Amino acid sequence: MRRSCGRLCRRPPAPPRHTMTDHLLVQSLSMIMVSAVAVGLLAALRMPAAMGYLLAGLAIGPYGLNLVALGDDTLFLAELGLIFLMFMVGLEFSLSTLLAARTDVLLAGSLQVGGTLTTIAVALWLLGLDPRIAILLGGAVAMSSTAVAMKQLAEQGEISSQHGRFALGILLFQDIATIPLLVAVDSWSRQASVDPFDLVGRLGLAAIALIAVSIIARPLVRTVFAGASRSRSNDLFLLAALFVALGAAYLAHLAGLALPIGAFIAGMVIGGSDFQHRVEDDVRPFRDVLVGLFFVTVGMQIDLRLMVVFPYAILAWCVVFLFGKALVTFVVGLMLRRSAAIALHVAVILAHGGEFGLLLLTMAMNSGLLPSEVGQPVLIALALTMGLAPVLIQHTAFVEHLVGNRRTRVAATENAIRATCASLDRHVVLCGCGRVGRLVATAFEAAKIPHIAIESDLARFKEAQRESHMIVHGDAAHRRILSAAGLAKARLVVITFDRHSAVERILKFAREQQMAIPCVVSTADDRDITALVKAGANVVFPENLAAGLALADQSLLLCGLTREEAGRIVTTLRAELNPELRERVGI
Repeated sequence: MRRSCGRLCRRPPAPPRHTMTDHLLVQSLSMIMVSAVAVGLLAALRMPAAMGYLLAGLAIGPYGLNLVALGDDTLFLAELGLIFLMFMVGLEFSLSTLLAARTDVLLAGSLQVGGTLTTIAVALWLLGLDPRIAILLGGAVAMSSTAVAMKQLAEQGEISSQHGRFALGILLFQDIATIPLLVAVDSWSRQASVDPFDLVGRLGLAAIALIAVSIIARPLVRTVFAGASRSRSNDLFLLAALFVALGAAYLAHLAGLALPIGAFIAGMVIGGSDFQHRVEDDVRPFRDVLVGLFFVTVGMQIDLRLMVVFPYAILAWCVVFLFGKALVTFVVGLMLRRSAAIALHVAVILAHGGEFGLLLLTMAMNSGLLPSEVGQPVLIALALTMGLAPVLIQHTAFVEHLVGNRRTRVAATENAIRATCASLDRHVVLCGCGRVGRLVATAFEAAKIPHIAIESDLARFKEAQRESHMIVHGDAAHRRILSAAGLAKARLVVITFDRHSAVERILKFAREQQMAIPCVVSTADDRDITALVKAGANVVFPENLAAGLALADQSLLLCGLTREEAGRIVTTLRAELNPELRERVGI
């Protein structure tokens, strides 16, 4: 009996050291480490993070070092990224926004997407491709990267410009146009041939789901979020947001639709409510990480060896993205009576591939709808043009030379400014009249100091005109514009925008005109203080330090300190922040 008990009570054998958990942990660490290195390197080069994730996938995937296998678990996490991506797009979607910018979004967007898709699809169909594949590839080419384009335009201070707003409207429509294309991919992957009735049925189902959710689920979902908000539990609110996003995706799957479509509808239900911004802030970390993983899995599917096998096909697709798509966008701009310069600007901004193009291609390839030998060259070309996009957008100024009448326009602007500023002497030249510049102009007007403001953005120029400021329309970074504004006889130059290269040009030209003229520069933060002082700025005004120290001063006063005591502490802190520039920093 004792012997039998000994056999029964014997400890189970120890599990092997290298289990499946160890394997998954090693794969996860490899993905995170390589992604961090790639994203960090490209961030230093001002390249989009998406390209870093793609390169990481190339490095660790089966066509690279083969560190990570592209299995069902990895693809599932990538699909979660797509769900949260479309959920965030739905959050930002607003019918009122579309109607307010109906020309730029609905008309221009539909013409650009429809024109590009139709042109590419017809050409591929004539070359003998299946109509489904031709339409899919046309849709993938039509999409540009909203994240890359908006990030680069923001860095250049051009989002509110005419070409920036026009490009943003088209990008918004591209995001919306992804929905019917996702429905088409999901439908065609289940059919051996084109079945228009099945596609129309699924599109109708998606439309019915959208309407039904808007009417029925909107109050229910908002009640759930209201209850979670009243509980004052951040965890409960986050869980509610995750449940709504994933639950809507699962319901869409049960209805026969693609998972991202359900997430988009859920985002639309929450969008425009009081909870929209909180949900965005809570879900964004999940989206960023999981969308990054999606890009990694896309990179793992790219076989760079095909660049040797199909070099001409890849080159041809690059030409389609960079020139064919740009040509269609340029024609759309001219059709909507935009100037040639603006149409060319927008054409260059959108001449690249985007995240939703990657999504369409990978979904079609993984479902077997798109053969690898057809999809891989397009995928490689899309990734290459996406990497080139920041460089192209950064150098869109060359379109001024392409339209051929740049000098004529600058001369006309110069003459108008010279006529306006003819009577000014010992005045202030205010470069930029946005939210900061208008306050400075108001102070000059109160002190009765003669001044002239120069603003290149038409919307800000009109806003300053409505407030009756002394302002002219032009680009202060042009020497001839500054000369026309009377820089040679001005007493002070104030620069209120944050485009570093343009600011340095203005400072250099100001020193050439008057060696002793004082120059004041407002900048968003304190990172470029040393470079701006070397370029000729007498005083640099970092807005982040100004706001922080002003808040500290008021807080000290409310804590009971006297104005003298608070002022002494703030003055000491100001000197310690930048000791080498303490006489050159205005806060």
